Amino acid sequence: MRSARERSVNNQKRTGGLATLALLAALIVSAGPAAAQPATDNMMRDGRATTASLRIVALGDSNTAGFWVGRANAFPALMEASLRAEGIDVEVLNRGISGDTTGGMLARLDAAVTPGTRVVILQGGYNDRSRAVPAQDTAANIDAILARLGARRVRVVLCDLSGAQWAAIARRHGALLVPSSTCYDADSRGFDGLHMNAAGHRIVAARLKPVVRRLISRR
Repeated sequence: MRSARERSVNNQKRTGGLATLALLAALIVSAGPAAAQPATDNMMRDGRATTASLRIVALGDSNTAGFWVGRANAFPALMEASLRAEGIDVEVLNRGISGDTTGGMLARLDAAVTPGTRVVILQGGYNDRSRAVPAQDTAANIDAILARLGARRVRVVLCDLSGAQWAAIARRHGALLVPSSTCYDADSRGFDGLHMNAAGHRIVAARLKPVVRRLISRR
């Protein structure tokens, strides 16, 4: 049989061991949130890095590019500034080229609409008409553009220029068709009677903004 002294020593060892384990557990619990916090913060930072500056691309011709008024005064830049003023972290890239046709837009689509783009505003077709491009060819270009963007899950705002034919294409690809007056204000043209002036670009930016805001709010 163990003596009373041996039992006392063993009890003290067990008590000390339990106290040590309790202390370690307390340290682990107290250190857990603090140790996990940097990882959580990093995840949040990474999340913001990947979701910040929602990218919108305005793909079009001279009226998108800001012919006569300059890109800083064209509707893509004005819409970006207006959305940012509302606290929406967005960038609207102007990918308009004066004189471009829908065929040209299709040819440069991948370079103009880079990975990560959420929304494309597609405005074109005027130069196709002026160059006597057959309507079916223009429609085929629009169809191909929407198909390729749809495959990339990019939402598209299509500025109408052809009525029922473009409406059918937009429905087929899930694009949002808006009236041509949303993207072009005929009452605000410059001295050449064709391109919008600064007031026209302000009007178009205001008309497109709620359309774009609706699209980027969807998940």
